Amino acid sequence: MGDTHRGLSDAINRFFVEWHALLSSLLGEAKEVGELRKETDCDALSRLIMSAMEGAILICKVSKDPASLSKTVETLKSVITTHRV
Repeated sequence: MGDTHRGLSDAINRFFVEWHALLSSLLGEAKEVGELRKETDCDALSRLIMSAMEGAILICKVSKDPASLSKTVETLKSVITTHRV
């Protein structure tokens, strides 16, 4: 988004920053209690989850294929499972 809609762009950015912080924090908590491996990079994993979900939502909308979202969720579950203890 360009400078034309600066307020909207700022609001969307705040949403993603807050979503990332929350998700990263939750993953960090899971790591602290031993549910995720100690070498898990919670920041990177949260960005991967966010990026995959946002991409899947976009593809789902333009292709009108809800299965693409389900496939992404299943793939993310598999990725997250590789980080479990």
